[in-house]
Amino acid sequence: MNTHTYSFSQFSKHFIFSLLILLTLSCGQDGQDGAQGPMGEPGPPGPTTPPINTEPATSLTVTITGVEINSAPVVHFSISDQNDQAFTSLTAPRFSLAKLIPGANGDSDAWQSYINRTEDADGNGPGTETKIQATQDRNGTLVNHNDGSYTYTFANNITEITTPLPVNYQPELTHRLAIQISGNDQPTTNSIYTWRPSDQATTGILTHDIVKTESCNSCHDGLAMHGGGRINTQLCVTCHNPGSTDANSNNSLDFKVMIHKIHRGKFLPSVLAGNEYAIWGYRDSKHDYSEVSLPMNIRHCSKCHDSEDPVTVDAIKWQTTPTIAACGSCHDDVDFALGKDGGHPGGVMDDNSECTVCHRAGGFVGSIADSHKIDTLVASKNFKFNILSVTRTRANDMPQVTFSITNPQNNNESYDILNDNEFTAANRASRIAIDLAWNTNEYSNEGSGSPVSNAVSLNPLANAFDNGDGSFTVTSNVAIPDNQMGSGAVAVEGHPAVDLDGDGVYSDRVPVKSEVAYFSITDDEAVARRQIVAIEKCQACHVNLSMHGANRNDNTELCVMCHNPSATDISKRNPPSADGLKERSIDFKRLIHSIHASEMRTSPFIVYGFGGSEHNFSHVTYPGKLNNCETCHINNSYQLPLAVTVQGSTIDTGASLTDREDDLKITPTAAVCSSCHDDYLSKAHMEQNGGASFATSQSAIDNHDVVETCTFCHGPDGIKPVKTAHGIE
Repeated sequence: MNTHTYSFSQFSKHFIFSLLILLTLSCGQDGQDGAQGPMGEPGPPGPTTPPINTEPATSLTVTITGVEINSAPVVHFSISDQNDQAFTSLTAPRFSLAKLIPGANGDSDAWQSYINRTEDADGNGPGTETKIQATQDRNGTLVNHNDGSYTYTFANNITEITTPLPVNYQPELTHRLAIQISGNDQPTTNSIYTWRPSDQATTGILTHDIVKTESCNSCHDGLAMHGGGRINTQLCVTCHNPGSTDANSNNSLDFKVMIHKIHRGKFLPSVLAGNEYAIWGYRDSKHDYSEVSLPMNIRHCSKCHDSEDPVTVDAIKWQTTPTIAACGSCHDDVDFALGKDGGHPGGVMDDNSECTVCHRAGGFVGSIADSHKIDTLVASKNFKFNILSVTRTRANDMPQVTFSITNPQNNNESYDILNDNEFTAANRASRIAIDLAWNTNEYSNEGSGSPVSNAVSLNPLANAFDNGDGSFTVTSNVAIPDNQMGSGAVAVEGHPAVDLDGDGVYSDRVPVKSEVAYFSITDDEAVARRQIVAIEKCQACHVNLSMHGANRNDNTELCVMCHNPSATDISKRNPPSADGLKERSIDFKRLIHSIHASEMRTSPFIVYGFGGSEHNFSHVTYPGKLNNCETCHINNSYQLPLAVTVQGSTIDTGASLTDREDDLKITPTAAVCSSCHDDYLSKAHMEQNGGASFATSQSAIDNHDVVETCTFCHGPDGIKPVKTAHGIE
């Protein structure tokens, strides 16, 4: 076989000459191309590449595929975006790793981080000693495989942790890895992986799921802590361990202790005694929780610890595993080590081993659930208000309302409200009222005989007629005015009394859910008042909304009967008032917005109530996203334009408390918006750009002498709809 060796130049000349011959043979005499030859066999597939992100990521899904622990943990995971495309631009993730130590000797199960640090007290608070805090691993090695998958190797070898806190690696225990992705234009994401390293099991292992993030978010509307990067309670507990302490305050950062104390805040025994409850955080920023007031009874433990929820299967442990740390977090005036001298009637307690001797069903003090029971709410289940009929409802008639109060726990047996102890107790312990309001287009209650547009209020305990069948009828002493049209509303509200301590005295008020019904004045059929909010949304934070001394309960349809656009607090004020005002609107749309937005308002929101009592809401801090109108509103009712029946809010009742004609009003849209945006610049914007008025009359509004044009810009088709302005998704 002959072998030829070509130089590069020889090869090039030979290749070009051959190519010219092929081109010449393939061309016809007329210079046109010849026929296309047959298609060749397909070649091997080219290299594959992950889908390219065609738009910014707005959400991320993290899948942790495995964790190897031989020395420094190695984490394998992948990330995709909202379009299920590979996310390839991850930067600066943070990792936490903890083991779940099973409880023994009465202790509860507890997470313990492998990665810890020390914090020195620096004189900002009362603390004087160096303390240990759990932390995250963020300085390890991240490998991006450029297909959406990553490998992260910890900087810490967790099999040899000796400082600042020795933590033994125990692969036979449940472990939790948490990944935090935040900052650098990345959608904030927390991902959790809970498993047992010894056999890689993810099911059938010890768990400690006490509270879920969704429970927090029912009030907080997007829990976001530490700069907004930590949004999942399962991540929180990997660092907020029993041993973590704030050096500046000397307060525990243990999740159960810290969260209990924060939510009881203002009513902690230690705070009531004149102390503060504060924690110093990042860069020594002080977080004072001494004014925090939970918008529900603190004993609603199941609001956070829902044992009926399959996601929080361990929530029942708050009832079965009492500990000094958990109980002492709310009852922080008790020194268990001193026993009776320290406020613990059960004697000296140095550990948790004997807590359930007394604190259990059948124990000396009964179950923990019974100890936290809200007796009046339990008693309220024995009462139901029923509106059976409303007659004589035409103009100039005096309506008659037939109703009953029954016991749902006893086959709906009727109470005798004229003789039963629950309704005849002294000192106003028993109170039932029948309220009448008109009209449902927008309540103003002209002719009710009550000042500043209050509803007609009747006392059936003194004036009802016993129908002999368990029902009662009460007749109004006020006629429906002859100028009223449309429909009206009737309500039963108030509180029976019960004897909770068994001393024979019925003195405990029971907040029974108020009942509302509607009747026709001139309408063919009764028309209900428009519904803007839902009580279920209120209950997400308040659980049981009970106002005015347990009289008005769990029914916003009742609230608006009196808290209408013409209502102010003038009849409750005794000058001089704290805010220097003659009166303040208590129209529901202004009242509720102003209370919940107190923290952003430039002026304090102060309302006067029963007996001239002052209610200053300046301390209120709303726990959710204040700009999310949908937290309370239903059916897009917050969007413009408002219903044409919405009236302006009275800010000055004029010379007569009963004459609506001389009332000074804020136009409807401005009345809503300025309840939160109460600064001068915002008001000027409303007046100059929206035609709003902060000093007009209802007749000027009705006659279109004053016209709001807010809808042009802030309506659904405007340049900045309310939904956009508030950032509502």
